[in-house]
Amino acid sequence: MDQQPPKEDKMFKPIRDIMAIRKKPILLMNISHVIPTSVMLLQKELRGKNVPELDVVLNTPGGHIESAYKIVKLLRIHAKKVNVIVPFYSKSAGTLICLSANTFILSVGSELGPLDVQINEHQEGDIDTYKSALNGYKSLEQIQSHALENLDIATRLILSRTGNRMRLQEVIKLAIEFSSNTSGCLYDQVHPKTITEYARSLDVGEQYGTRILTRYMGWDKEKAKNVVRRLVYDYPSHGFIIDKEELSELGFTTEDMPVELEEISEAITLLLSTGDHSEDQQVKLFIPETPKATEAPQANEKRNKKAK
Repeated sequence: MDQQPPKEDKMFKPIRDIMAIRKKPILLMNISHVIPTSVMLLQKELRGKNVPELDVVLNTPGGHIESAYKIVKLLRIHAKKVNVIVPFYSKSAGTLICLSANTFILSVGSELGPLDVQINEHQEGDIDTYKSALNGYKSLEQIQSHALENLDIATRLILSRTGNRMRLQEVIKLAIEFSSNTSGCLYDQVHPKTITEYARSLDVGEQYGTRILTRYMGWDKEKAKNVVRRLVYDYPSHGFIIDKEELSELGFTTEDMPVELEEISEAITLLLSTGDHSEDQQVKLFIPETPKATEAPQANEKRNKKAK
């Protein structure tokens, strides 16, 4: 009995619909976690293909920052211009991939995220989890703010209670002792080695982001560094939404989705949000079919006369 051909993934139809409107090669990258396998799949899909312009439909919560950087290199090797279409979300390492886009095509519901690197944390008896390297830094900032606030409160309180009769030097000394006693226990819980590891991880994301903007996008180094630092450090949480307006303010080129594309994007978002698609690593290139050349009527007429 003949085997039935595999059923085509439901995601492919809306991707082809986008290609029919945009008239450009389109690359689907729907990746549940950016890992080295993602790089290998992309390398296989792009091998031997070079295009002047490529639309990339990207959906991912993030993953390995090194793999994301390799994906950027592959995209820029095989396409002179890259447009990134984000129907749903592209976070963390996905945001790093987006930095290689000449143009962002986003809907109202599209979102990117901060560029704080995710690090693997394992506790005995638990499964591995990924946490933002920025968590430790934000915690340290909170402790520092708490300590300074305590110092100010203690200084004002002592001055008030003593009727400003104590020397300022003595007042500050007592205030420091108070702040140290109340905030010291919090500092004791911050492990220097962990903070150093977090700092190194964040620096990795910062270095890769700056390289992409200067090497592939032609940005001035100082501007690139400033923008990437904002993407790494200036947002309160890993899940913070970076939308089209925010990207425009940062200096990226963005476009609103046309109505016909937005309808297709909504269909893709529905598929992604319901989990109604077949693969966790979908990396597939679609290339528009070139119309077959047809002979001009005059050529046919001349050939018929010769035959007679």
